[in-house]
Amino acid sequence: MKISAMVGTPDLESAPVAIFAGPDLEVSFRKTAEFGFDGVELMLKNPALLDGGEIRRLLDEYGLELAGLCSGQVYGEDVLGLIGPDPDVCRQAMERMKALADFAESFGAGTILNIGRTRGRADESDLEGSWQRAVAAFRELADYAKPKGVRLALEPINHYEVNYVITTQEGVQICRDVDRPNFGLMLDVYHMNIEDVNVYDSLREAKEYCWHIHFADNNRKWPGNAHFDFPGVIDTLRELGYKGFVSAEILPWPNPETAARSTIEYLRRYIPK
Repeated sequence: MKISAMVGTPDLESAPVAIFAGPDLEVSFRKTAEFGFDGVELMLKNPALLDGGEIRRLLDEYGLELAGLCSGQVYGEDVLGLIGPDPDVCRQAMERMKALADFAESFGAGTILNIGRTRGRADESDLEGSWQRAVAAFRELADYAKPKGVRLALEPINHYEVNYVITTQEGVQICRDVDRPNFGLMLDVYHMNIEDVNVYDSLREAKEYCWHIHFADNNRKWPGNAHFDFPGVIDTLRELGYKGFVSAEILPWPNPETAARSTIEYLRRYIPK
């Protein structure tokens, strides 16, 4: 296992849930490397405003791996969702996600592109129909991304933020329904702690589909700040043979530097270099 930090890219207009963010991506990468993270996960929304070549240069310069691309702010800032009541909004969301898949391709085969809130919202008067529309949209996007070597990872998110694919079990089911080899899951222990009956059993159930993990304590702050059982989760991930990243998607509290230092010092007790 490796440890990454969420970093907000310069195209964002509001503060993301990320340790480092801002207009100077080099500063964010330098600090991430100096604190001892193995990689970065990028929270972004519009690849047309970013320089992929410069990002690759910075990754090489600071010895960081790209853990993945996170699309949450496509919905968080631009309110674009793949399903919903407005077909034009859904079309724009699909176009943006395909542009993100194009951008992800430049980082090499296997690059992970997250689908979080950008899934859109289900029609609560027609949940079955919404589910089927989501399956169709995810298939379209997966089929577009597959020849590019891009993997899509859907994130189950708690019911305060979305209204479908809330639990890990629902995530597993929609992966089975989508039935594409490049469509899997990103599991976030913050959301799992709210929605799942047993986090450890959920990880075991999702073994086939789990490609990436988000870490935050139950208060959304750095791991070890509150009472979530990270040692137990890490032991479970080892039991399952998980070799990917655990990525700190946390509030930069009380400041980015303290959050970064506290995260890496705590997690290195259980995930040494």
